[in-house]
Amino acid sequence: MRFFAVTTLFFVFICSAQIVSAEGIAPIEKAALRAKYNIAQGKEIYERVCSNCHDSGVMDAPKFCDLTDWKPRMVHGMEHLVKHAVDGFNNMPAKGGMESLTVAESADAVAYMVDQCLIEPK
Repeated sequence: MRFFAVTTLFFVFICSAQIVSAEGIAPIEKAALRAKYNIAQGKEIYERVCSNCHDSGVMDAPKFCDLTDWKPRMVHGMEHLVKHAVDGFNNMPAKGGMESLTVAESADAVAYMVDQCLIEPK
C-alpha cells in the first residue's frame, strides 16, 4: 500500500510539473515574440549591450542560446524575463548597465535572445 501511495504521488508530481522543451514552446513563442517585439532592434541592442556578458557568461549571465541556462528562465515567461532585465537581477545591473535603454528596448533584447534559442517548428 505504501509503495502504491508513493508511486501515485510521484506520478502526479511528474505529470503536473512544468517541463519545457524548446520544441514544446517554439510554435507558440516564436510567433508571439515576433508579433509583439522588434526582434531586429533586439538584435542590435543585444550586440551593443547584452553580448558583453551573455556571450561569455561573465558574472553568471546565462550564455546566449545555452538551453541549459535558458530553459528554467523561459518557463516563467517573457514578463518575468523582461522585469529582470529592466530592474536587474542577481549580478545583472538594471538594463544591463545601460540606463538610457527604454523598457521596450530592453524587452526587445530579451525577446531576441529567447527567439534565437527556440527551435523553429517543423
